[in-house]
Amino acid sequence: MALLEVRNLEVRFPQRSGELVALRDVSFSVDRGMRMGIVGESGAGKSVAAFSILNLVSRPGYIAHGQILFDGEDIVQMSPAQLQRIRGNRITMIFQDPMMTLNPVLTIGTQMIECLQAHGKVNDREARRIAVEKLRQVKIPSPEARIDQYPHELSGGMRQRVVIAIALLTDPDLIIADEPTTALDVTIQAEIMALLLELCKQEGVALILITHDLGVVSQVTEDTIVMYAGRIIEEAPTRELIDHPRHPYTEGLINALPERARQGQRLNQIAGSMPSLHVIPDGCAFHPRCEHTHERCRHEIPGFTGTTHRRVACHWRADQEGQEA
Repeated sequence: MALLEVRNLEVRFPQRSGELVALRDVSFSVDRGMRMGIVGESGAGKSVAAFSILNLVSRPGYIAHGQILFDGEDIVQMSPAQLQRIRGNRITMIFQDPMMTLNPVLTIGTQMIECLQAHGKVNDREARRIAVEKLRQVKIPSPEARIDQYPHELSGGMRQRVVIAIALLTDPDLIIADEPTTALDVTIQAEIMALLLELCKQEGVALILITHDLGVVSQVTEDTIVMYAGRIIEEAPTRELIDHPRHPYTEGLINALPERARQGQRLNQIAGSMPSLHVIPDGCAFHPRCEHTHERCRHEIPGFTGTTHRRVACHWRADQEGQEA
């Protein structure tokens, strides 16, 4: 049985003019110890999917349909008390900006100790010992001294290491990392991602990495989902996805990577932009930007073709593969 199984998830946000559908028929699974990437441009639905897993969709948004099974139990149907036993305990989250995660008026140690005591019976001395050990695990120098410092006394990279240490405090089964290196410079980004990968392997923790950067995904994850306008449009083993993309949007994302352009040449880009939730096109939402669009794409939402972990939703690709067969 998969550790996490999302089935036909639909998330809506009521508006005066009607309801916006932020996620449509989203389904995927994550096995124990597995590292999965979710990629796409801003507005694709990546973060909404992440918050849905913890049943933390901001009101007035709500989960309109579907199941989120964690170890066989449906998170959507859980009571607040049941959710408390999972959030921050068995499932933890790493956010984009550590300064938004950490309380600026409390020391690192106070925040870590409070987290431990919120999820288990542990005295101050033992909680402090565990906190120091976790700081050492994420390679923070002199953790015994750092634990008594405030967030503003640490660099951006150090603060993100502290956030990772907090995520590991309760020995979770699953970590959701939402753009964890966005606020950091390139060198520190690489260090943080290497650290996260190492820790997940050591601890056997499953990881969902949400990012727009396929370069980061290629270094860390085993399987990758590509999202567009609230839908999954492709899923594949990460290496296979990057070497042989099947959806035109995925191909466009890969071709837009800086290393794909020749020296002195303009960077490749996908024409147009992600549609607003207010005006999602009929048929395939990507068709206004796609060079392979034909009449069917404008009117009919494509279904998936392929296997469970190598699937694509694209009329053009289905036609191509049908001709090849």
